[in-house]
Amino acid sequence: MSARFARPYVDAFFDVAKDPAGELAALDAFLGAFERAPELLKVLENPGLDRHRREALLGAVAARVGVPEVGSRLLRILLVNRRLRVLGELLAAIRARLDRDTHAVEARVVTAQPADAAVLDVLRALVAERTKKSVRLVTAVDPALLGGFVVSVGSVRLDASLFRRLEKARAALHALAPA
Repeated sequence: MSARFARPYVDAFFDVAKDPAGELAALDAFLGAFERAPELLKVLENPGLDRHRREALLGAVAARVGVPEVGSRLLRILLVNRRLRVLGELLAAIRARLDRDTHAVEARVVTAQPADAAVLDVLRALVAERTKKSVRLVTAVDPALLGGFVVSVGSVRLDASLFRRLEKARAALHALAPA
């Protein structure tokens, strides 16, 4: 979804949402359920199914996930406007606006194994100290790192992984080897 299409939805969402962060978290939960059931999108986009039935199905799934009224109305509008498939992009635009409004920054942390809360708290504090902003961590696991972590904030990246250290050692050994 281009910014041109996202902006009216984002502006309207912030105009009516009393707790944008809470609404966004509920919509993220809906998106997770939505992505785990790709056949749901096919059913919701099926023009052969009555519009009211599609809205009822969407409402039932949203209620089951715990989406509040404002989020449910947004989902219904996206369904009617046939933009439900770009929900992920719209939520990213909402998250970017929320981060801008709250002076927050997103830090992506990739580890070789799931990191415990204490390690994530230390990384959050370090990033907050450097950026002078509140930090929202997004974590992922990549066993290819072998150990350590990679932290990305915007275009800045700190690679403290074992994989990267081994790559540097290999490059140094190749540089020393006679040709």
